[in-house]
Amino acid sequence: MNNYLKAIGIATLQLFLGGSMAFASFAADGQRFDHLPVNIFGDGNPDNGIEDSREQVMGSRLGVGSREGHHMNAGTIMCDGKVRGTAMVVDTRKHAPDLRGVVLATAAHVIYDLDKKQRFRRCDFQFMALGELSRYTASIDLGTVRLGGFDPLKETSAADFGEGDWAFLYVPRPWKSFGPDDAITVRDFSFVQMEAFQQSGGELRLVAFSSSDGVISVSRNCTVIESSSDDLGGGSWKGQLLDDCDSVGGASGGGIVAVLDGRQYLIGIRSGSHWSEQLYPQSEYPAGPPDGSLWNRHSNTNFGRAIDIQLISQLLVFLRNLEDGMTSF
Repeated sequence: MNNYLKAIGIATLQLFLGGSMAFASFAADGQRFDHLPVNIFGDGNPDNGIEDSREQVMGSRLGVGSREGHHMNAGTIMCDGKVRGTAMVVDTRKHAPDLRGVVLATAAHVIYDLDKKQRFRRCDFQFMALGELSRYTASIDLGTVRLGGFDPLKETSAADFGEGDWAFLYVPRPWKSFGPDDAITVRDFSFVQMEAFQQSGGELRLVAFSSSDGVISVSRNCTVIESSSDDLGGGSWKGQLLDDCDSVGGASGGGIVAVLDGRQYLIGIRSGSHWSEQLYPQSEYPAGPPDGSLWNRHSNTNFGRAIDIQLISQLLVFLRNLEDGMTSF
């Protein structure tokens, strides 16, 4: 498969799998870039698919926004003065009821300066992207993290690149308005593959920041599948999710969410996008597929890291270490 694959978000990554011959380097919001790729399928045309149903929930530019049908459990990560991506607030009450701080789930690359190939020195979390309000902002302890195998110095052509693009972060002193219900339950992705999930009216969503609007938004009624050998991801690593959820810059680290019987579960973490170099050659599409391009798992798709037994185990270890007062992770 000769695919030109790119991973993009508020901090944009590039990668290629299985035989790609060339790739370009892009970054956004303060990191060097030549052209800003897009990973938006919707352009207001319903013929492009259900991904046009993105709804603004809350953010700095639109005030309160619409909260109907969605709980408040997301926010932005700001590092070195710029928003770098999205993070989800994890509900830890079941496994760490005495934990005083807050745990976040995001993509690992969000907390890295991709030009300097190193972690940012300071990052803050802004609940529901309300960074202009002090009571909605809190500092992230970058010395207390649980990361996947993401390495900004690692060769990105490896077939398993993206598998380790996940992170659990710790906010030792929550924002002043934090409430225990401002969190989402983590659950293994496999439950949404059950026939009962579909028959019961289950829905898949993406909850993520939109840099174009400056708000947290929800893409409803998404299609989310596991990558297989015949699509862009090539099924190269277990837990690679492909989705058609409408999104723009800032979606990296956003939550792939399953909704069933009014309850919400975090089942995946958005990483970026893949697209075919054969259909979208860099010479003609230097910024990737244009707005309004149809989603197709063979030619143009978003991808993410599924929440699975491995990630849940990592989260439980992280929580135990936090409760034990460990400072080295």
